[in-house]
Amino acid sequence: MAASGSSKSAPSQSAQERREAQREKLRQQRQAELRRQRSVRTVVIAAIVVVALVIASAIGFLVYRSMQPEPAPTVPTGMSEDQPYLTFGAPEDSGKPVVELHLDFMCPICGQFEEVNGEDVMSMVEDEEITLHLVPRNMLDFASTTGDYSSRTAAAMVSVYEEDPEASLAFMQLLFANQPAENSAGLTDEEIWAYAEEAGASADVKASIDAETYRPWVNQIADPYAADKTEGTPYVEIDGTQFQDWQTEGALREAALAAGGDAAASDGGEG
Repeated sequence: MAASGSSKSAPSQSAQERREAQREKLRQQRQAELRRQRSVRTVVIAAIVVVALVIASAIGFLVYRSMQPEPAPTVPTGMSEDQPYLTFGAPEDSGKPVVELHLDFMCPICGQFEEVNGEDVMSMVEDEEITLHLVPRNMLDFASTTGDYSSRTAAAMVSVYEEDPEASLAFMQLLFANQPAENSAGLTDEEIWAYAEEAGASADVKASIDAETYRPWVNQIADPYAADKTEGTPYVEIDGTQFQDWQTEGALREAALAAGGDAAASDGGEG
């Protein structure tokens, strides 16, 4: 009887084997899941390392570039080495009013200035009613994600001016007509060149833009000169006196012509 009871309480061999097989299957599944998790972690870590290396390389390049001494500025033909502005319109010795204008191509308020006064400035230049001193600035480089949009466009403006001053004014109008938003990358170099070409620039100008030939001139001559006068753009002077009512349509033209003694003629009042 005892032997018979002992035989009934012992598990059958086949049931024990099934349980062991189940435990082995679970063990293998856990190991497979652990291997999968390790693989995912490895991929994620590798991706993080690659991104970190790319960022570190980019930062390193920018730091390296910033530490390199900038070459001496190239000065456009016909300008003195310390002249901080581009000249348009009436000759310097003509006695016509001198309008000095500081603009940054990333500055939205400069875009407003162009919208209100652009055509008046162009007509006064074309008719040689004024001598225009134009100072392209780079003060808003920080407002572009590339960190240099203002410098790139200012230098491109000088490149176009070197070949054809008239084309550079048309280029300026195109840049403002297609002005990017602050805190964006800005126009690409290819887009900047496309607008220069549309304004009439030749392939020689493209080479100058690509080489950033006049960036040292903007950085070392034009911008420091302007910064001594103002920290903001747009900035306007008429014969050395700041003019602030540029937001009123026609006011800049009227004031400039009055400085030249042409106010009565412009009003049609000859008596």
